[in-house]
Amino acid sequence: MFSGLVYKQARTVALIALALGLVSALLVLTADWRAERQTLRTTTQQFLAMVNGSAAEAAFQMNPELSQDLAKGLLHYEAVRSVTLRDNFGSQMAHVERAPGSHPLSWLADRLFQGVTDYSLPLIHHAPDGRAETVGELDVRLDAGTVAGGFFERVILSMGSILAQVVGISLLLVGAFYWMITKPLLKVTAGVARVDPARPGETPLPVPPRHEGDELGLLVHTLNGLLAAFQSGLAARDEAEGKLTDLARTLEERVDQRTLELEREKEGVERALAQLNAAHAELNKVNRRINESIRYASRIQSSLLPDAAQLPDLFRDIAVGWQPRDVVGGDFYWIGRFAGRCLVAVMDCTGHGVPGAFMTAIAASVLDRILHEHCHDDPAQILQLLNRLIKTSLRQDGRDQTPETVGSDDGLDAAVCLVDEAAGRLIFAGANIPLLYARDGVLHEIKGDRHSLGYRSSLADFTFSNHEIGLEPGMAFYLATDGVTDQVGGEHRRLFGRRRLRQALEGGLDLPMSRQMERLFAILAAYRGGESRRDDLTFIGFTPL
Repeated sequence: MFSGLVYKQARTVALIALALGLVSALLVLTADWRAERQTLRTTTQQFLAMVNGSAAEAAFQMNPELSQDLAKGLLHYEAVRSVTLRDNFGSQMAHVERAPGSHPLSWLADRLFQGVTDYSLPLIHHAPDGRAETVGELDVRLDAGTVAGGFFERVILSMGSILAQVVGISLLLVGAFYWMITKPLLKVTAGVARVDPARPGETPLPVPPRHEGDELGLLVHTLNGLLAAFQSGLAARDEAEGKLTDLARTLEERVDQRTLELEREKEGVERALAQLNAAHAELNKVNRRINESIRYASRIQSSLLPDAAQLPDLFRDIAVGWQPRDVVGGDFYWIGRFAGRCLVAVMDCTGHGVPGAFMTAIAASVLDRILHEHCHDDPAQILQLLNRLIKTSLRQDGRDQTPETVGSDDGLDAAVCLVDEAAGRLIFAGANIPLLYARDGVLHEIKGDRHSLGYRSSLADFTFSNHEIGLEPGMAFYLATDGVTDQVGGEHRRLFGRRRLRQALEGGLDLPMSRQMERLFAILAAYRGGESRRDDLTFIGFTPL
């Protein structure tokens, strides 16, 4: 009950009406209280002015009996509580007093009428000759409870009237609110309760009479729109559930069908996997045989190179770095002595890996034939013979062509140095491979001829140039294939190049040759970074004297 809208309305209206009534009554009573005090003061002063002559005569005559009669006469007034009459010497001539009134609100009356209950009147006697003389004093005290009795009655009547007004107004307003708001809301609530949750849009709520255009009518129209939206959503849900059921049934059929297909495919995959495993096993066998063949080819290719243990006997200082990109490679070098003179040859054949290794075998065979049968003291002549004989060996000279050799175009770049210590000179000839040498701390370069060996485009009668350099103690000579200069690396992925090669060598000219080579390879590895090796690499550095 106490949580209902009617009770809340009644409580709110009653509190508001009561507050307004109390404020209004307080204003009225305050004005009445002030007027009452002023009236009491004026009446008492007029009353005392009436008895002033008699009291002054009694005091002038100093007659106690007359003074006592006058005081008792004043006490006949109900509001007077005590009367005292004194002469001009301060002696009390008369005093009368009654018990204070028994009004229950006397304590409040004393506070409300404080300042207007005690009066002191000087008694002045007028002589026949017109002289005025003060002959005494009359003190009168009024009883506050008696004085305030009428005021308290008016306060009680006013409060009763206010309470009655509050109750009446509250009942009228509550009745109006109930009739205009609460009752239509209860009808709307009853209509909402009758709505079928399964079909909310089929039972629209009726608009309360006389509320079609106000907020209640708008509320009902909004609720009807909401119920219609609910109905539409439920219909869409039912339709979606039907479609989902059909889709689930269709998916089950497709899953069953696909399961059968997958089982058949699984059988095919298992058969294919078995065949693949068999092929993989066979491939492993073939790969193992190929790797064994390549490792054996590496041993054969290494056997074609000079014996590293005999190299220190040829020069004062020498370092050789030979690093195929794969197990075998297309770089080849030869170092040996003929008739008291040392010969150093470096070759960079076409390709790398197994094809390059085959080319090095051919080049090594041709070089050995040239050195032992034709020439060993003329680097330019050696290159010219290499060019002609390799073209012939690979059938790239235009004669004796076969279907297998029609499309071949292989060859090499090379450099040959002849060191004649007795004559104090070094003779160099190059085919696209330069010679670097250091004298007195300065690095120099001699470029080889721009002509490769053995290719179809290589001229069979091309004449290579010899370059002669005088030997001095401490001079160092360097040969390197393009596996050094063509390595990609650095921040911008550019070639290492000859400029960086020269800088790397110039920074370590005072080191032993092995340390120089280690330093060069370290710089090259740092420059390469994460890039892969691009080609085979060969480096030879030697100090003849």
